[in-house]
Amino acid sequence: MDILLIELILWGGLLLLFWCLKDGLGKVESEIESLGILKNQHHPTESMHRMRFSVPDEVTDVIGTYRDEAIYRHVLVDGNRYVFDRVQIAEQSMALGENERCIAPGLVYVRCDG
Repeated sequence: MDILLIELILWGGLLLLFWCLKDGLGKVESEIESLGILKNQHHPTESMHRMRFSVPDEVTDVIGTYRDEAIYRHVLVDGNRYVFDRVQIAEQSMALGENERCIAPGLVYVRCDG
């Protein structure tokens, strides 16, 4: 009988703990919403849709894949030759230099002079 009473008290304490956590986390969520911290958040793929992608005229040497798309060693865009540099992650802001081109789904190429 004593073990059953102890077990019931422990279960009651656990339920009380969960209720307090739920109540406390609800207040934190309300504070975050009232401060507007998350207002400017957007879905990661939104920035990818807003990016201006270049379309390559010619591609050479597949060196890998990213999001089921081939990564090419060299691409030809508007008569200029570019070499693969990096992947532009959707969550990061898009900032390309004047000698860079981005090809869907976020592959950045740098102009090469050779």
